[in-house]
Amino acid sequence: MVDELINNSIIICSQDEKNRILKGIKKLVNIKLISMSEFIKSYYFDYDEKAIIYLINKYDIKYEVALEYLDNLIYVEDKKYNDEKLDFLVNIKHELVENNLLIFNKRFRNFIKDKEIIIYNHILSKFERYLLRNLKIKEINKVNKNYVPKIYEFDNIEEEIEFVARSISSLINNGVSINNIKLANVSEDYINIITTIFNFYNLKMDKFNKIPIISTLIGSEFYNSLDGGIASAIDNISKYSETDIYNTIISICNKYAWCDDIKNLKILIEYDLNHTYIKNCKYTNMIEVVDYKSYDFIDDYVFMVGFNQGIIPKIYKDEDYINDSIKPSYIDTTIEKNKREKEEIIKSINNIKNLTITYKLKTPFSVFYPSSLIEELGVDVIKGKIDYTTSYSSLSDSITLCESLDELIKFGSKSYNLNLLSSNYDIPYNTYSHEFTGLSKQKLNSFIKSCRNFNLSYTHMDNYNRCAFRFYIDKILGLKDTVDSFGITLGNIYHDVLEKVAKNVINIEDEVYKYIKDNDIILNNSDKFFLKRAIKNLEYVVSVIKKQDSFSKLKKCDTEKFIKIPIKDNINFVGFIDKIVYDYINDITIAAIIDYKTYVKKPSLKYIDSGIGLQLPVYMYLASNTYENIHFAGFYLQNTTLDNKSDEEKEKSLRLIGFSNKNKKILENFDNNYMDSTVIDGIKVNKDGDFSSNSLKRMLSDEEIKNIIDITKKRIDEVIDNVLDSKFDINPKFDKVNIGCEFCKYRDLCFRRENDFVNIKPNSNFDDEE
Repeated sequence: MVDELINNSIIICSQDEKNRILKGIKKLVNIKLISMSEFIKSYYFDYDEKAIIYLINKYDIKYEVALEYLDNLIYVEDKKYNDEKLDFLVNIKHELVENNLLIFNKRFRNFIKDKEIIIYNHILSKFERYLLRNLKIKEINKVNKNYVPKIYEFDNIEEEIEFVARSISSLINNGVSINNIKLANVSEDYINIITTIFNFYNLKMDKFNKIPIISTLIGSEFYNSLDGGIASAIDNISKYSETDIYNTIISICNKYAWCDDIKNLKILIEYDLNHTYIKNCKYTNMIEVVDYKSYDFIDDYVFMVGFNQGIIPKIYKDEDYINDSIKPSYIDTTIEKNKREKEEIIKSINNIKNLTITYKLKTPFSVFYPSSLIEELGVDVIKGKIDYTTSYSSLSDSITLCESLDELIKFGSKSYNLNLLSSNYDIPYNTYSHEFTGLSKQKLNSFIKSCRNFNLSYTHMDNYNRCAFRFYIDKILGLKDTVDSFGITLGNIYHDVLEKVAKNVINIEDEVYKYIKDNDIILNNSDKFFLKRAIKNLEYVVSVIKKQDSFSKLKKCDTEKFIKIPIKDNINFVGFIDKIVYDYINDITIAAIIDYKTYVKKPSLKYIDSGIGLQLPVYMYLASNTYENIHFAGFYLQNTTLDNKSDEEKEKSLRLIGFSNKNKKILENFDNNYMDSTVIDGIKVNKDGDFSSNSLKRMLSDEEIKNIIDITKKRIDEVIDNVLDSKFDINPKFDKVNIGCEFCKYRDLCFRRENDFVNIKPNSNFDDEE
């Protein structure tokens, strides 16, 4: 191509071709290199975000729909088509021109008047040829070298990639540089399997995953704080100012200095954050994934995987905005597009000297068929079979041997490689151990230090004490269950509304729908039905809570109180207390802790020695480290669900369930009607003024409460010490029933056995408190 450069010309080519031409130029020449889409936008017209936001607001459409309209404007001329879709596009085009929202580059038209237009290595579509009809163009295409590829068929995707990995290893073993080995046609379905099998061979594939900015921590933090304006959102992520992502976000924001409407601004920035990707570093000594249509391979060795029907060639369907039935004669029909796609692929394949093509017949989830292009290429397919006489990965060979032994034992099928592999490898077949094999303290400490804040909470502590491996999976590996449900949403709504009620917000229904709007929650008909019931439920709950509050002298109230206590080695213990009411009386802080629940079981301290079920004691520990000289009137759970309850039962069901202080002078500050309490469940006073024996089971002295807090602190410290010691054994706790695995989401991962259980004993002081 460089030898054919014509001075004073414009060359229309792909980005890859542009890079190669620029590298090959050895003299000064007056040329311009440009892509086809750039040329068309400069020669005819272009648009920017102002046009997009105009259409979004004018026609109340989504960003993507506005883009579809704008991208189709190039196909219509200024005339009447007598077709609703085409005439609509003509009207939009006129409207945008009148509002100066289309960009016309008159200087470019003057610039190209005396220049030759060279179309390099590109098969023109019917429409492109129509657009360029009045220009002097010259088409230059690569000479078709008619190289013949080798095509291999494999029974499954694992064998296909195993073959590719072994073939690459063989090339490297024979002196071919890894930088001259390429992968092509790699779809998303292949990334994980290639990464896994290549690791067995110490081969690395150059990553090409497209990760949008909005899916990163910095991007999501920025977008979620946009309601306060760009300046505030940028300030919110200023701590990341040394990163590429931060600079990319600044560049995006600079595009919209003209936009002062926050709603429009969020629409534009959200789209950009979703379609701007983290920059992938280019590495050497890695197998590069390339576009086989535009890459110039020269003497490279290319492995084209996934040569299956439906994947290659891409099959276009008649689903464009301007469909075949209304397309003007100068636009390619779907049939013509598919024909051109096949021509481009065959041309590309015939120009790759060292090309190996592979395809599979099945994956674990689907059945596949060979590409129809195989017949058009006229190449005989080779039935792929891996040759194990040479080994390039003992790990991969051992895994294959294990699979072959499975086939023999389970199905009586002896594979062709079994004798060869079994005579060369001695593997610990059928000796699986489910035990946790350990995590080095060095790796764990590096992980903890890498976290800006390694926060532990009651839930983490409870998980660890129920089973250390359960904690390991959840907190260290982060394999969290992210399934959303309307039940979880309702719980969040309850907490939000009850927090605002404590701050004297009155209209509950307004607050519920505000929460739904602010959090972009979409409700189906079932959700709407239950939401109406929930609002009525909440209104009643709030009325009772206000009535209960009237019995209290503690007039200060903190809701959703977040407390963080630094422990050691970058570890904090944190928690949110739903509600803590308190006041300063006679030089002490008297307080009561209340935690809202949609399902209430009497809180128990029976496993305090094992550190299980200590949510309320944990909250007391947190509060005692936050409020000065604090004395607790009590710590309680409060039910917030009234379903299937009679009117008589409703108010009673909202009474607080938990533990109260024996000291009447302290308790009466929280419930001045404690002798005949309608606030606290289970308190009764005898005729002599003393608490009944049943009531005393749920009552504690100041000293006992302090002792509970001290024990809770010890349990917290024990968990942190054990975590730092990397103790994550499979050790579910057992006391007549399986406590450790209760509600565990990871029971399918541990394969726990009977001898893994650790028997625990309840504390005799609280043993009857279920």
